[in-house]
Amino acid sequence: MGEDSKRSTSATDDATIAGFLPVHALPYWAVLEPVVTVAVTAAVRVSGRSPRGFQSAATAMALWAWQTKAIAPDAKEIFRRPLVNEFVHRGMPGTTRTTRATYRSALVVVADALMPPAERAYRIPRSEPTPPYTHAEIVAMRSWAVRQGQPARRLDAQLLLALGLGAGLTTLELLRVRTSEVDASGDGVRIQVWEGRPRVVPVLPAWQQPVRDALESATVEQWLFRPRRRGVQPGQVTDFLHRRHDTPVDVRPVRMRTTWLVTHLTLGTAPHELLRIAGLEQLASLDRINRFLPPRAPKPPRA
Repeated sequence: MGEDSKRSTSATDDATIAGFLPVHALPYWAVLEPVVTVAVTAAVRVSGRSPRGFQSAATAMALWAWQTKAIAPDAKEIFRRPLVNEFVHRGMPGTTRTTRATYRSALVVVADALMPPAERAYRIPRSEPTPPYTHAEIVAMRSWAVRQGQPARRLDAQLLLALGLGAGLTTLELLRVRTSEVDASGDGVRIQVWEGRPRVVPVLPAWQQPVRDALESATVEQWLFRPRRRGVQPGQVTDFLHRRHDTPVDVRPVRMRTTWLVTHLTLGTAPHELLRIAGLEQLASLDRINRFLPPRAPKPPRA
């Protein structure tokens, strides 16, 4: 795919980069080569596959993320699953479905190889469903959010509730939402989720205002919740809740998600539509929360 590399590299780099100089990225190769080397080396190490299976895909994505998304040339910042999905959907115009599938397969391996161990091990509990919040608890959480002292922290507190109670996002999903992935152009507010099962999630009307406020105050593309952080780690929600004072209310994304599901079923959202916007696959996921529905609420059909 190119001339032999004249660059002096380590033994590990030789196995990854030697003989590979991409035509389209050549003017930027001094910046991108270290990023691609780290990505491909990690993927080769965990998969045992040839570097050639990752080089083109990793280079194309690194160039797109650096130029189009203005992401720093850092492998761990670029090769994340949400960004992989966005690149495959938006960053490969004119390519065939087969090529997109091939690139996505390779890039998922790269992203998983670079994923921090703490993030890789994090899972939503699957045993017993977490009970939803009561009306009184939701009122208490709203009160807690608007009483935060600094304006930025007050908005972040309200955004945390909006993304959990208004959109039902998991911890990692809400941490990964960027301002560019939110559409508030019409009457509603919709969030594009790229992680796991890509989907568009409409925010419940009662929780839309904090999201609109955040978009109005943003001057560049940034994280929606806690925009000043440098990356995504599961503990960032807990850190926010307890950084200054212990939070007097039980604010947990997993419990907010259950509340969001129950709210939709109570409002009459069709179960199959709810599965779609929640990123769930089986009706059994909703059947588990039947016990929390009000007596007159329609029960979803059993799986």
